[in-house]
Amino acid sequence: MSQYPEGIYTLIISIEGKQELEIGNLGRNVFSGEYLYVGSAHGPGGLKRVTRHIKVSTGTTTGDHWHVDYLTDPGEIKETWLIPTDKDLECKLVADLTDIFEQPVRGFGSSDCECFSHLFTYDSGRKDELIKKLDRLEPEGKPIRFDWK
Repeated sequence: MSQYPEGIYTLIISIEGKQELEIGNLGRNVFSGEYLYVGSAHGPGGLKRVTRHIKVSTGTTTGDHWHVDYLTDPGEIKETWLIPTDKDLECKLVADLTDIFEQPVRGFGSSDCECFSHLFTYDSGRKDELIKKLDRLEPEGKPIRFDWK
């Protein structure tokens, strides 16, 4: 058993300038600005998965396993929110966030579900709305915030 709990998480990723990136089988897309990614960590290692994303973002490891790796490699993770839970709430959070943020790439991070995308363009001016959605998602487990800059 892992020392890390299971759960879901969000990453706020900043992309400097305009970058045209090839995202696996999703093709080429232009990215610029800030993005919000929703992921789950119910497999081996639990929420330790987030440390892998941070290592890709800081250049201490390479990654091309998940769609989000293609953003974290050239980008910088600015903030993460972890929600420890054994419930599969990733797609519920995605659905809750669609009334706040736009989804720029169909199929991003959602190849194993019916969601349009798990990637959103992020507007820091709507952060309070994000926090409210995170707080209401899992009454037994409050979100934990980490800043990385």
